[in-house]
This record gives sequence, structure tokens and C-alpha cells, in this order.
Amino acid sequence: MPRLAPNVINRVDKLPKPSNTAQAMQPLFEAVSNAIFAIEDVQETQPDYQGIVDIYVTGLRDPDKLAIEVIDNGIGLDENRYGAFCQLDTDFKKERGGKGVGRLFWLDSFKDVRVESRYLDNDDLHSRAFAFLLNNEEQLREDDQRLHLSRVRSSGTVVVFKGLREANYRKQFPASAELFKRYFSAHFIADFLMARGAAVRLDIDGEEARYPEAVSDLVVGEPLEDSTVEHKEFGVLKITGFTCKPEASTGLDGMHQLHLLADGRNVEPRKIDKLLGIDRVRRGDQNDLVFHGCVTGEYLNRHVNEGRTAFNLGESKVKELIRFCTELIKERFLTEQIAEYSEARREDYRGFVQRYPIYDFADEDTQLDRVPFGARSPEEFATGLVKYQIRRDETRQKDIEDVIKLLEEGQSVSENFAETVIRAAQEVQNSERLALAQHVVRRKLVLELLDRLVRRIRDRGDKEEDFHLESTLHSLIVPMRLSGVDPSKVEASNHDLWIVDERLAFTRSFSSDQRIAETLKSGGTDIRPDLLVWNLAHGLGVVDPSDDNKDFDASEPLRKAMIVEFKRPGRTQYKKAEDLVELQITKYLRQLKNGEIETFNRQSVRIAPDCIFYCYVVADIRGDLKEQLAGWSTTTNGEGRIRSLDNEFKGSTIEVVQWQDLVNDAWARNVATLHAAGLSRSPKTKG
Repeated sequence: MPRLAPNVINRVDKLPKPSNTAQAMQPLFEAVSNAIFAIEDVQETQPDYQGIVDIYVTGLRDPDKLAIEVIDNGIGLDENRYGAFCQLDTDFKKERGGKGVGRLFWLDSFKDVRVESRYLDNDDLHSRAFAFLLNNEEQLREDDQRLHLSRVRSSGTVVVFKGLREANYRKQFPASAELFKRYFSAHFIADFLMARGAAVRLDIDGEEARYPEAVSDLVVGEPLEDSTVEHKEFGVLKITGFTCKPEASTGLDGMHQLHLLADGRNVEPRKIDKLLGIDRVRRGDQNDLVFHGCVTGEYLNRHVNEGRTAFNLGESKVKELIRFCTELIKERFLTEQIAEYSEARREDYRGFVQRYPIYDFADEDTQLDRVPFGARSPEEFATGLVKYQIRRDETRQKDIEDVIKLLEEGQSVSENFAETVIRAAQEVQNSERLALAQHVVRRKLVLELLDRLVRRIRDRGDKEEDFHLESTLHSLIVPMRLSGVDPSKVEASNHDLWIVDERLAFTRSFSSDQRIAETLKSGGTDIRPDLLVWNLAHGLGVVDPSDDNKDFDASEPLRKAMIVEFKRPGRTQYKKAEDLVELQITKYLRQLKNGEIETFNRQSVRIAPDCIFYCYVVADIRGDLKEQLAGWSTTTNGEGRIRSLDNEFKGSTIEVVQWQDLVNDAWARNVATLHAAGLSRSPKTKG
């Protein structure tokens, strides 16, 4: 009867290709693991048998000349094992985690693969040798030369690899002895740390490393051993901890590792960087170490799969076990360092809630317990707490809705109804307090930045290299070169015009450093007012700026507008004709009067001939400007200057405001909310 013919070439071609160094070395790791298994097979009947695996590597720098020999003194390829080798997907090593495909990776990665073995049969030594070929017709070709068998002392096997074949292996395979040893050590580190299994000798171009002895070069200090308290499910777990140089984690996911062992063999490593929290471990006078812990216990032995490649446990259960073990590590092995880290983390959290008070809705310890132990940054704190914030808000909302529903339906109320109402009201107040604090913290930061920037520009005087700071100052208050009603620049039109006037906190009816010709529907020239604000609902009134459908009579002309000019702090020279502030302002007014401005809802509003313009110049009154304003009236506080315009601009005014007065006024308008949020103006920013 016909049989399905295996297509070995196609099967090998479909194997996953390596994308990093650790994966490129996997075919070699498979050969080393097979050698260790072969030695363990001998040790089942001879427990004291001294097994050793020799690995010889040459030509690392040239993928075509690379040659590797893996030699063991194990049981050898007897008839049963050779028969399994000849079977494409053998389950011979299923109980040890073998998938029967490891040797196919040899064909994928190397050009030339040869196997020679000596084994016992009825107390007599026999041998076999063959080339392992990537060929659909013939995969094993007998070889009578036995060029390498002399390296086997009694029973054992030699596997020889020559020349990297596949492009990804050629690209990712290590080209230096140092890198080769680092990845090799990392892959078998749990076995080497626990000093279990066969001895391994690694020779790279004559330079030898012995394992597990070589791992002692990576380990700092003596092993740390302790056992967990008895867990209701996990029982007692033993943890052996090692503090190692960072190279011990080369090729592993993460720096700090827990290796879960079963029946004395490493099953899988798990990174614990976030659970441990600390970036590096300190031991003695070395503070750049990583932690590797090996976990053993009957629970792990009972729940390992038949291949010892994973545990028959859900991922959530494995994570619970990892957390359980990590707590012991923090408490028993790294006590002092974890205490220092915890205090530093607490300070980070305090700084976080000062900047983002809306997350300060529970006591400090509760909030810190809610976020991962490795959380230190604002984003990490916020990510961990946001779900609790949402739950809290949802609960508060439901409680209030329940109270309202109870009152609306006229249902009887319980004796503790007053307590329910008071509690709901307190929750609303707490929420408002946190939201207010968040709002005020940002305003405080903006005002302190504004104050320092004004001082910096003033202190630099007329130095040309700092002229760009004038634009920075303007942009801090409101972005330049845009119109707030431009729908394509909604994000860019965010501003802090509340610094100038609280009524402007949410306005979109403004143009900043825009040519008048761009602001008006028609007419105008290239002159640019620093800031032009027209009214929302006529008269600088406050309406919902997001309500684009709000009706108003567009036939009614605009009768109030605001113009603001920002002069560089510390400026003293106003020599040119265009530096006369009254002349500069009236030029703007002549072009704006009788023009049409597109409003926030895309309707055009005509500027009335008798429109009142409130014009402000923010400057330091000194030098030429002080002389220029000598005939102007002083403002109420005696620091500023004001001039009433007449004739065609009758009713309009120009007021020159000192920079420090602008800053101080903004602080004064926010002092109540600052105090309500438990904040105050920093002493060094006071003018």
C-alpha cells in the first residue's frame, strides 16, 4: 500500500529562523542537551558515573570555516536510540521534553553534520558513523572512516558541525569567543549554578572554560538559601539565590531571573525585574549585580509536564507562585536594599501626587500597594491607579443616582439616610478638591515658568543671541502664527490666555501673530498684532467654546475687541518711528474697523465702526519707553500707564502693563484656589 513520503527539505525550510543570537545557538544547545541526556542514561544504572561533555569550537569569525564538535561519554547510539534518530518525529525523548525535531535544526543551520558513536551491546562495544544530510532521498549516509571516534574513550557520541548554511544563522551566530561563552553560560546557567548534571568543557580555539566551575566567575558571594512558609497550595518551596555579574543574564528576557526546577532540571526561567523593583543588586562592594534564584519543591515536581519543558499550570497560577517566591527574596535575601528602594519609591510617589493630585484619593500605603512594586515613573503610577480611580468615580456616581432616585420616587427612607446623603456629598467634595488641585498645580507651574522666563530675558538685556526668548515668552502664553478658530489646528490652539484675562481661559476667538490680512475676511496688510481677541457672544462674554451651533445674530456687528502687544522684558530702546506704541496700536485699529472676522462657528461678524478696543502693551517701562509715556496717566497701582483715545477711536484705550504686574495679577487671581489646594506661590518667584 502507498505511504506518505516525507519531504525533509520542505520540513526543514519551514522551521522558524533565528532572529537573535540565543536562537541561532539553539541547534548547538540541542546537541549539548542530547549529550547530557546520554550521560544521565548511564547514571540511571551507575549513579557515581562521572559524565563529561567536551565542546570544541574553531573558526568563529568565518561562517564558512566554523567547526564545532560535541563529544560525550554517554550511552551512545545503540539500536533503540539509532532507530529513534532515524524516525522523523520520534517521541523517544518525550518524557524529557524532546519533540523529535531538534536534529532537524542541525540540517537547517549547518552545511555539514556528522555523527559517530560507540555503544555497548551484550557487553561488547560497537560503533557506527554517518553523515546527516539535507536530502529527500537519503538523510543518513554510512561513513566507514570514523574520523572522530578516537575522541570517545569508551561509549559515547561525537556530533560534528561544519559551516553555517542558512542566512539568518550566519547573521546571528556569535563571531567572538567572549560572546559565545556568555550566551552558552546563560542558557545552561540554572544547571551550572546548582552544580547538577554532567561536567562540561568548552574549548574555543584552544581557550578552555570548565563548567560548572566557570560560572563561579559570574557569581559574587556565597549562595543564599531559604524556604518559604508553607503555602496552602504550593506547600514549601526552597529558593537558592545567586548574585551574579550582569553577563549571567545575557540572552535572557530581563536581568533578574527565577528559574523553576522540577526533578532537578531547569524547566523555565521567569524574569522578575518589575517584581523585584531594583535595577541592580548590591553585594559587598559591588553594586551592579543581577539576581538569579532557583526554585525547587514537590509542587513543581508534581505539576511539570512530561517533557519537563513547562508546568501543567495556568499562567495566572505560575505568576502567583513567582510573586510568592519573590516576596521571600525581598524579605530574606535583599532586606536592606529593598527597604532603601521602598523609601525612594515612596518619595517618587509623593512627587507624583503633588504633580497629579487627582490620584491622591486614598492613603499613601494603599495606593502604593495598588501599583506594581517596580513602578517609579508618573506613567507607571498612573497606569496602576487609573482603574481604581474609575471604580471610585463609578461607585460615587451610582450612590448619588440612587439617592436622587429614592427621593424622586417618594420611597420611604431609612434611619441612616442622612448619613448616606452626607457621605455622598463628601465624596463629591473630595472629588472636586482633587480636580481643583490638579488644575491649580498646572497653573502654578505655568506661572512659575513665566516668572523665571521674564527674569531670564530681562537679565540678558539686549544680547542678540537671546532674542529668540521673546518668541518663547509669547508662545508660552499663546502659540504664535495661528488663529484659534482654525479647525485644522485645534490641538495647537491650546493656550494660557487666562494669564492675561481670566475670561479668555477657554476662548478660541483669537489670532496670534497673524497678519491682519489673514484675520480679516478681506482687506488688511502684513502687519501683525501679537494678539487679537474678539468676543464670544459679543462683549468678551463667556460661552461654551465647544458649542459650534450656538445661535447669535451675526448681523449685529462686533462692538468690543482686545489687542495685546508683548514687548521684550528689559527692553530699553524704542528709537524707530514704528516703536511708538500709540502709533503701532492705531495702525491696527484703522485696518480692523469696518472689517469682517470669521468667528468660532464659521460665521463672519463685521467690526462696528464704533467698536471699542481694549488695547494692552505688556512691557518694562524703562529707557525710551518711559520717556515716550511721560504724558500718559498712571494706572491705579501707579506702575502702569493708560491713555484714552479720541476722535475715530473714541472710547478705546491703550494700557501699558508692566511684566511683573501681569505676573503678580495672575498669581493674585489664583491665590484662593492655590490655598484651597494646599499650595502657595514659591517665595523665590515673588516680585
